[in-house]
Amino acid sequence: MVDSSKQPMVATGVVDARFDWVETAGGGRAQSDVQTRDDATGMPVWGVEVMYQQVQYGRTSSVIASVTLPAYDRPDVTALGPIGFENLRVEVRVNKNTGGLVEYWSADSVAAPVPGSARRPSSSSSSSGSASAEAA
Repeated sequence: MVDSSKQPMVATGVVDARFDWVETAGGGRAQSDVQTRDDATGMPVWGVEVMYQQVQYGRTSSVIASVTLPAYDRPDVTALGPIGFENLRVEVRVNKNTGGLVEYWSADSVAAPVPGSARRPSSSSSSSGSASAEAA
């Protein structure tokens, strides 16, 4: 588990539905038009794009990643605003083609905003944007 308060992230504002993959007649795989459901909750699965900083070999760089999470409704995030997650997890795997490391982020939900935290207005409204998902 990753302590969301110790891994600061900024939402890019991009939230997309995740879709199931199916086997094709030719033996390949293709993305279907059926939204993926979380095995434990049955809720639709979404990807919330975030930015964060990492340090490798003493060099700081920015990373854009997607945090996958279940929610009945599309999570409402503030573009370029801080975001936190409940039960944030990261799985690191080796890319077979490049040998490089790949991070897969997931969470149970978007965390409620911390009272008094600095928030930037979303592009569609003034300061009323929320980083929390719709209540399930």
